Order: sequence, then C-alpha cells, then structure tokens
Amino acid sequence: MSELSKEDLERLAADPSAQGRVAAIGKVASTWKAGSLTAAARVEAEKLLRVLAEDAVVAVRKALSDHLKDASLLPAGLAMKLARDIDQVATPMLLESEAFSDEDLMEIVASQGQAKQVAIAGRKSVSDAVAAKLVEHGDEKVAATLAGNAGARMSDATVERLVDRHGKSDAVQTKLVARRSVPLRVLEKLYNLASERIRERLLERPDMTSEMAADLAMHAREIATVDSSMSSQEEDVARLATHLHSTGRLDPGLVIRALCMGDLFLFEHGLAKRANIPIERARQLIYDPVGGLKYVYERAYMPLDLYPAVRAALEVALETSYDGGPADRERYRRRMIERVLTKVEDADPDTADYLLARLSTLTQSLAHQPVA
Repeated sequence: MSELSKEDLERLAADPSAQGRVAAIGKVASTWKAGSLTAAARVEAEKLLRVLAEDAVVAVRKALSDHLKDASLLPAGLAMKLARDIDQVATPMLLESEAFSDEDLMEIVASQGQAKQVAIAGRKSVSDAVAAKLVEHGDEKVAATLAGNAGARMSDATVERLVDRHGKSDAVQTKLVARRSVPLRVLEKLYNLASERIRERLLERPDMTSEMAADLAMHAREIATVDSSMSSQEEDVARLATHLHSTGRLDPGLVIRALCMGDLFLFEHGLAKRANIPIERARQLIYDPVGGLKYVYERAYMPLDLYPAVRAALEVALETSYDGGPADRERYRRRMIERVLTKVEDADPDTADYLLARLSTLTQSLAHQPVA
C-alpha cells in the first residue's frame, strides 16, 4: 500500500472486528513509518493512530504499541499515551521506543509500577538521571535489571546508592559482580554484604588485583570486628584490642571505623594500644582540649591527613546519641559523616572533599538499609 486515502482510513477505523482493526494497524503503521504518504494522508493516518490508541480492545492497543515501538518519530503525546496504558500495551514501547525524553521516562518511573520500571531499566540506553530515578523508586527486580544492563550509564554515586538500597538482594549482587565497571567503594560494600559464593566471584573479576582483594578481605574483617565490639562490655573490648594489636590487625582503618560507628571503647583502647600508652592516660589525653588527642594520634602512627576529620568525628560522637540498635547504625554513620563534613568545611574548605572521601571509605558499615 503506497498511499492511503481518507476513505481508506475511515473504512479501516470503522471495521467492526478487532481482528480487522489489528490488521489495519499493520498497514497504516508500516506505510506511515515508510514516509511515503502525502502530507494530507499523513495527518489522517496520525488521527487514526490516536483513535486506535483509545480502542477498547487490548489486542488492538497492543498491536499499535508493537508496530510503533521502532518508529523514529511519533505524533505528539501518542508515545506517552501508550506508556501509561496497561503493562501489556506499555512495555514494548518503554523497552524500545526512542520517542521518550529522559523527563518522560522519569515521570513514568515515578508514577507507574514494577513492570514498566523493569522495561525502562532494560532499555538499550539508560541515562544516569533515569537510572537514579529507577534506583529510588524501583524494587529489587528493577535494581537487578538495571545492574545487569550494560547500556545503563550509571555514575559511581548511582551505583553506590543502588547497593545501599538493594545490595542485600542475591539477584542484584549477581548482576553487579558481572558488571564491567564497578567503583572500588561499591565493590567493598558489595563484598561486605555478599555470600561466600558472591565473594568468590568478586575476587575473580578481571579488574581485581591482589592488593584490592586483600583490602576487601581486610575491610570485611574490620566491619565484623567493630560490629561484635559494639555489643561487648569494656573489659571484652580491651581484650579484643590487645588481641588485634598482638596479631597486627589493629590498623588505623579499624580504629577510625570504630569511632565513626559510635564505638568509643574500641577507639580509645585502639589508640592506647597503638600508642603504647595505658588506657587511663590515653583517655586523659584524648579528651584533653589542649592538644592531647593530636599527641596520642601521632604517637599511634595514625594517618596525619585524616587528623582534622578524626578530631571532628570525636566531637560529633560526644554530641550524637546512638541507641545501639542495628537499625540505628546506618543512621548514626550518616549523621556522623554529615556533621563531620560541616565541621571540616568550617575548619579547612580546601581539603573538605578529600577528607570526607577518605573518612567515608574507612567507615562503611554492615547496615546498608534505606533510612526512613
């Protein structure tokens, strides 16, 4: 069919059988996409496409979506009309059509359900803005689809947020492990959350160096250590610090992680052991307002570049309540980092971002659950 007259279109639209209207869609859509219609016939064809998008029969609207999903240009509003239809009609368009802007897709993600979100997450190309919206509004299945989509251009921040919200999901972990590019901080979080099977696959990634693998294992041990210490009496923490020091595992990252998770006992005993100072004297110095903390910190061979952030973290720890419950752990860490950043920015704006990045890397916790 090289041309469609107005009479042809009216006759096709008036066909009483759904089967006839489905067949009409194929004829009209293929001719319209071929670009062989006159201007007048094109206008009439587009009117018919809009009429068919309102058809009461799902099979007709589904056929319209299937035929138009690869169209380079669509009549204004038609793509969104089909995208807001039931899942059976909408998903072919949302998965393949290039007629949507990022704003269109984000609106659908925010207002529609899982099936449509999954379709958008599986598109050939997904921008970071759309991916971020999917992470915030989608469930585990949406996150797994996005993580497994090589065409999803996610920033480091978006991938990290994906792990924060959905990282406990085995499906998400499996997809992220196979993803070509994953930031080191995300790999660390993933390693801390993952099962032994997933951890083994992480260590087999082609971009995983032996140094990175050792760091991941070390950070996982630190988190487990701090997690157990937080529910212990001080005498038990003191014995733990002694044991860690004697085995060479009382490293700066563990001590700083303890501080930023609200475990002041392990922070105090850790500094005291590393500085070879009795705990009573170490406490006097740590809380001495005139340079005592810096003396203990330097004597303990802690990273000097992080001292301003650690000093701020100690101030915040003394001001911020922590109820000790697992659900509060991630809230506490986030409050801690936010308030430390404020203090560090006030003290030294030039190094705030650097200090925050270093401190945050050292203080990832087990509890990567959404905060209400």
